This record gives sequence, C-alpha cells and structure tokens, in this order.
Amino acid sequence: MPLEYRKQRDGSIRNVWFGRFEIEGKRYCYNLGVKITGRMPVSGSLKEEGDGAFERSRSAAQAKLDNLIEEARSRSNAAGLVEKIYEIRTGGAIESVKLEDLAIEWDKIPRKRKPSKQYAFECHAGLKRFVAFIQSEFPKVANLSQVTRTVARSFLDAETKRGLSGKTWNGTLQLLRSTCSNLLPEGAINPFSDIPTKETATVFRKPFTREELLAILEVTRHDDFIRPIIITGICTAMRRGDCCLLKWKDIDLAGRFINAKTAKTGESVSIPIFPMLQTELETRKRGSKPDDFVFPEQAQMYRENPDGITWRVKKVLAVALSSPLPLTQDKNLLPEVSSDEIMRRGLEFLGNIPNKEKQGRMISVFQLYLEGKPLCEVATTANVSKGSASQYLNEIERGINCQIVRGRTSGGGLTAQLRNDSDLLRSKREDGKRRASVRDFHSFRVTWVTLALTAGVPLELVQKVTGHKTTGIVLKHYFQPGKEAFRQALSAAMPALLTGGQKSPKDEAIETIKRLKVPQAEKARLLRLVGQL
Repeated sequence: MPLEYRKQRDGSIRNVWFGRFEIEGKRYCYNLGVKITGRMPVSGSLKEEGDGAFERSRSAAQAKLDNLIEEARSRSNAAGLVEKIYEIRTGGAIESVKLEDLAIEWDKIPRKRKPSKQYAFECHAGLKRFVAFIQSEFPKVANLSQVTRTVARSFLDAETKRGLSGKTWNGTLQLLRSTCSNLLPEGAINPFSDIPTKETATVFRKPFTREELLAILEVTRHDDFIRPIIITGICTAMRRGDCCLLKWKDIDLAGRFINAKTAKTGESVSIPIFPMLQTELETRKRGSKPDDFVFPEQAQMYRENPDGITWRVKKVLAVALSSPLPLTQDKNLLPEVSSDEIMRRGLEFLGNIPNKEKQGRMISVFQLYLEGKPLCEVATTANVSKGSASQYLNEIERGINCQIVRGRTSGGGLTAQLRNDSDLLRSKREDGKRRASVRDFHSFRVTWVTLALTAGVPLELVQKVTGHKTTGIVLKHYFQPGKEAFRQALSAAMPALLTGGQKSPKDEAIETIKRLKVPQAEKARLLRLVGQL
C-alpha cells in the first residue's frame, strides 16, 4: 500500500505524508497527519532512500497507514453486518446522514427542552467546523457513517492545535459524541466513544466582599435598568437568565418567598425574599397576567441580546471595583485614514491570517462593516456572534494601525479601559486562548453561597436555593471564602483550645453588648440579633 506526497499550487511539496489504499473496489487517499522531515531523495522518487530523519518519518507514516487500512477494513465489514441486521429487523435500508446536513439533523434530535439560541449557535459552529475539516482533509468522507476513529482523532488533534482550553475541547468532544450517538444507525460504531476527555484547570469565580457589594449598589443607585437585576442576583443567587425572566407567578410577596424553576436544569428552587429585594419588588407594577415578567424590559433584552445584560453588569463592576481608570490620551488614539486606505490595509492584513476559516469570517465582517451596516446586522449576515464580530474588528484595527470602529471618542470609552486593565474582571488560564471571567453576574451566586455557608447555614438549605442536586458542585464551585472569612468562621466554631484561647468575633460582640449601659429590653434585643448571626 503506497505512501505518497502532494505538491501545492506553487510546486512546493506539502510537509505531510499521504497514503493510498483500496477496499472492496473503492479507492481512498488520506492525509496521515505525519510530517515529512529530513531530506528527501534527490530524484524525488520514493523508491530511493532519503536521510535518516526522512526514513524515520516514512516508517511512522507507513505504520499509521497500516493501522488506518486495518481499521477501515474492520469498519467496512462491521458496517456491512450492521446494515444486513438493520434491513432484516426493519425491512428498509440504512439512511446515512450526509455531513453537509449535520447541523440540520442535529436540530431534529428529540430533547426534553428546546436549547437556547446561544447554545444552538455554539453547537452549530462546532459541527460546521467539524464538517469543514473533513471536507478539507478527508474529501472522500461524505456521510456520518463513514467517519472513522482516525478521522475523529485527526479533527480533535486539529482542535488541540487551535489552542483551546481543556473545557472547550471536552465540550466539542461531548457534542460530537452525543451527535453520533443520536444520528448513527443502531449498532454502528461511534468514532468518538473511546476518546477520553482532557483534564481541565478550573478557574473559580471570586465572591464579592461586603464593601464591594455596597460599592456595586451605590453605582447602580440611579440605574433603573440594571439595578433590579443586580439586586435580584445578590439576594437570590439566581443565574442571570432566571433573574431577567422572573415572572410574577413565581413571587409570593405576602409570604416573602420565590418559588421557581431554573432555566438551566429545570430544578425547583425556594428562595426567601430579603428586605432589599422586597423593597425593589414593591416599587414595581404587578402584571395583570401570572406569566407577565417582573422586569419586562430586561427580559426583552435578555431574549434578544443576552450579552447586552452582561455588558451592562461589567460596566457596573468596572466602576465599582476599581479606582478611576486613566482616560486614554490623544497620542494613543489610532489615526484616521481614508476608507480606501482602510480597505487596502485591511485586506493586506487579513491575507496573512493562517486559519482560512477564521480568515473568511473576518473578511466578511470587515467588508460588511465598511459598507456602513450596524454591528448587529454585520453579525447576522456573517453568521457570527455580535461579540465575535466586535472582536474581529478590534483585531483588524490593531493590525492595520488605523481607526475603523465607529463612535470612538478622544477620551477612550469603557471598552478600551477594560481592555487596558484586562485583569480587573478576568484571569489568565493555564491552558486555552481566552482569559477566564472571575468577576461577573455569576459571582453574585458564588457570593450568596459563600456567605451562607460561612455563616453556618445548612448545606441542604443552600441547595434548596441554588437547585443543585449534589453537594459536591456547591462546595467545589460556589463555596469560595476569603482567607479572613475562612479564619473567622473556623475560630467561631472551634474550641478555645485550638484557637489559642481567643474569643470568636461573635463572643466578643456578646460581651460588648453585656457591658453596654442600655435598658435591659434593648440589650436583650441586641443579644438576639447577635445570636442569629
């Protein structure tokens, strides 16, 4: 079974080995993914030997080709047997899903709940990337049933080279494994079934301190749009979407309780309404129908553009958690040039993007934006998210060193300030291309759980609020006490023998109240309050 190399359009040799073979009258040729190293024979003929490095790469490619042939033959025999069994049991032939229809067929998979637009968009993007890779590297593979383990591993190796984090890589693997499990015929081999997931380095969100929460509330005091959502998040530990889509039927103002189902898991939660949230809810006009949203404007934005909610929260956190960021000086602004010059520089820059798939998306976004279309329309037409479109434009702008993004001011906006102070809300990952968010809306949920558990609230009650079935998730991802809070909580709980005879803050507060010269009734009231801490 021959090995061969391929030439590119300019006559240069591609630096990978290819292999040809034939099974049951069908001819196949695959990119083996083994690099050609060393010096080839001077004649260019593979009948002659090259240097040692070249021959070692040839041996590695031959071994991979032999494994590929063995697997293809085994799969061909197994597929034939499966097809015969399927025909006997059903009386019809197997209908294989075409790769070009993979995203469409994914939409048809039966589910308990309809996936969100964002999740569906991300899954479609992953499936399209998978199909594009196969069409480029394995053009003979047209149907899902023809995807072998070798093809599956080759795609995931390509994903690894993109620099994805372990979590993102695992998500792609699980998407394709689930898709094949649902769309391959019964009895067929799932090419992704035996591929293990990668270890992931989890970056935990940080809880807010009491002082930080007060600063956040102060910043939102006059913002009637985002304040109610932030207060709801602080007081209930609900996720962003659940806060925005909260309905009046879920609220018992008289009983001071929220009883709702979470959108992510469908679990029922029971959450007491704290006074701050009670005050906020009482100021709102109750809907005439039970299904009316408590926050209709915020619900509309979340359903149409959830990133809009995220961005407003980030702006609040950026102001509340940092000292005023220095305004960008005029000398740091990118120069403005003519539209023709922008187009020339932009296309020249984009021509050097190595990832051709990304290059195509960036060119589409760039050209649509220069035509004067708004960013939302650009994202929709180019079939990318609004965040990706914005990221592409900023990347191009930095690459060509001239201003293309409309609406920039001489002082620099909050977007530029956050970009300059990138560690304010995010943290670098050990792996992966993007920084992890450690301060965002979900941090209110982490804060609630941390405060509750540190204060001694039973874990079972915390789970009633968060909707988690397992205690491990709560303790691993949501209980993130700071060192001082951790120390104080342990000091209050441990006997004096272990704490060096030091009194806990709670005991010190009780002794202080007892020494106060106030009426006994007032002293008793204060002691009751301390006893509840």
